[in-house]
Amino acid sequence: MSISDPLIKELKGYILEATKTGLSEPVMDTQTFLLPLCEVLETIFRKGLNHTVHSAFGLTRRDYWSWVEKTTQMCAGLDNSYKHIVEAVANNTSVSTPQGRGRLFIRHALKNKCLHVPVETIVRMKCNSGIYEEDSIIGNEILGEIFLSLLYQCSHISFDLQLENASFLDETWQLPIYQEHELVPCMDLGVYLGHVSGRAVVVKVEEGSVAAEDNKIEVGDVIDEAFGTCIHGWRRGRVSALLRQNRGLPVSLKVIKGHYSNGTVFPGVVPLLRRLHLDIDTLEEKFRETALNESQETSLISNQLEGHVVQYYGSISVGVSGDVTHIEHAVSAVLSQNREPVTVTLVTGEIGVQALLKSNRKMLLSHSYTEISSCGRRNDLLEYFAYIAGDTSCTISLHFTCYVFRAKTVEQSKEILLTLADGFHRTHWAV
Repeated sequence: MSISDPLIKELKGYILEATKTGLSEPVMDTQTFLLPLCEVLETIFRKGLNHTVHSAFGLTRRDYWSWVEKTTQMCAGLDNSYKHIVEAVANNTSVSTPQGRGRLFIRHALKNKCLHVPVETIVRMKCNSGIYEEDSIIGNEILGEIFLSLLYQCSHISFDLQLENASFLDETWQLPIYQEHELVPCMDLGVYLGHVSGRAVVVKVEEGSVAAEDNKIEVGDVIDEAFGTCIHGWRRGRVSALLRQNRGLPVSLKVIKGHYSNGTVFPGVVPLLRRLHLDIDTLEEKFRETALNESQETSLISNQLEGHVVQYYGSISVGVSGDVTHIEHAVSAVLSQNREPVTVTLVTGEIGVQALLKSNRKMLLSHSYTEISSCGRRNDLLEYFAYIAGDTSCTISLHFTCYVFRAKTVEQSKEILLTLADGFHRTHWAV
C-alpha cells in the first residue's frame, strides 16, 4: 500500500491553519476550518474500521466510539484526565448515539490535548488489535505513525471549544449558536413549547414577555437546559413541573438558537420545525429582517462611539446670549489667539456631545443637548465649525461659551453639524 493518503494531506492543511491561529489566540468554534478539521478526523477514525463485531445478539455494527470507550478498560497506564474525559462523554445526556458520543469525544480531546491517546493504544501499545483493516490509516504501520505525529501537533494547539453545545452532534457536525440567559423571576415566561424528538422547541413567544425582551427567546429556539438541568429527551409534563418547582427564582436557561446571526435557519432544527408545522420560509424571512435591523443599529452605535477625529482650537465667552449670530465672530477670535490645536474624538451620543483626547481618551469637553444653544460655521472657513453652550440649560443660562473645532474636510464639518442639529431641536446654523 502507498505510504501516502489524501486524508493525511487534508488533515495537515487544517492543522497548519489551526497552528497559525493558535499563535495569537485560542482556536474557537467560530473558526471556519474547525468543522472540516473535525470531519476529516472522523473520516480517518472510520476508514478501514472493522464495523461488524460478534456479540450475544449476533453480528452488530459499531462506530469508532465503541473502541475508544473501551480503551480505559483494556489498556493500562492511561492518563487519568483522559479516563475522566471518556467517562464524561459516556455519561453526557445531550448525545444518545455512538456517532454523537464519538464527535463529542473528538471535541473534548482537542480541547484537553489528548486526541493522540486512543490512537497510541493501537499504533504503539498494540492493545486494540483487529479493530482496523489493513487498508486503514490507523491500522497501517507507517500511516498510523504519520497520523499520530499530526495528533501530537494538535496537542500543542490551544482549543477553546464550547463543549456544552453538543445536543445536535447526533445528527450533524454543524454547531448552532448556544446562549445562556438568566431571566428575572416571573410567574409566566410567556413561552410555549412544542415537544418533538425529545427536544423542547419554542413555537410561540408572547409579545412583551420576559422571554421576548431583546429577542432572548425566539420561535424556533430549543431549550437545552433549565435551572441547570438538561431537559433533552424530557416529556412535556416534566418540563412544566420543573418550571413550577422553581417559580419565583431567577430563570436560568441554556438555549440553542434556531438561526444564525445572519438570519439563516440552523439546519439541525429544520426537521423539528417541519414536524411542528412551522413555516420555515416565513421564519427565515423574519430572522433575516431582525438580523439586518440589529446590524444597522449596531453600525450606528459603533459610528457614534467611534466619533469624528477633529482638531480642537479652544473656546471663548460670548456673553449672556447663545445666539447663532455669535459664531462667526467667535471662530475668528479663537483663531486669532494662535493656540496649538489638540486632536480630539468628537462623539455625538443620544443625550449630548463629548470631546475625548485622541491620545488617552480622557474627556476634555462634555455638554448635553439641553445646554447647547446653537452651532454653525463661517462661510469663508468651511472646515471650521463651532457650537455654543451655556453653563446650565440654555433656556435659563446667563453665561455662554463658544467651542471651536476644525474638521478634516468640508464634508466632515457639515456632517458633524447635521448630527448636532439632529440632536437638539433649538439649533440654528448656516451653511
